[in-house]
Amino acid sequence: MMASAFFSVCDVRELREGVDDDSAMLPGKWTEWIEIIKPEITKAEEENGWTKKRENWYTNLKKLKELIESEGENGIYELRLKKGEETKKGKAKCVVYIGSSCAEGGLRARLSQYVTNGSHKVLLIQKALSAGATIEARVCIYKDCETAREREDEILAKLDYLWNIRKNLTPRKQEAFATALYEMTSAGF
Repeated sequence: MMASAFFSVCDVRELREGVDDDSAMLPGKWTEWIEIIKPEITKAEEENGWTKKRENWYTNLKKLKELIESEGENGIYELRLKKGEETKKGKAKCVVYIGSSCAEGGLRARLSQYVTNGSHKVLLIQKALSAGATIEARVCIYKDCETAREREDEILAKLDYLWNIRKNLTPRKQEAFATALYEMTSAGF
């Protein structure tokens, strides 16, 4: 009995950044990824609704409305860092966070918090933007709050996300974040 209890505590989950977006480990109908926060913008992007929130922090709330058609929808979301384009040398993208939303206003309101002020991940978002990464999001809509939370818990039981703390057996330190940004940079961007 003692050995089985030890192994259940020491189960190793896969790192999310090593799992494809269409993996069976990520059930549901996910949207495409869209850029929600950028460290810099072009003149054309400024004309298309991107606005400066703070130094090196540009957002476009219209993009969230495209991603989430109606207010109040519940579901889960992922945040991903992107730096440059994918090359033969490696990935330029790293999925770092999963969350669910059951609050008033649903997913759109929750993601708006990240876009406007960073919510509880503000320091990590600022560090990513300072390193030149763009933040992207995708969502999976569920009919009710309970189902969304269950799916998030199921995924967190299988996958370890760099920025998630809940359900992580051993929190991944800032060094892991710095390593991910370095690897993205050294992949040829």
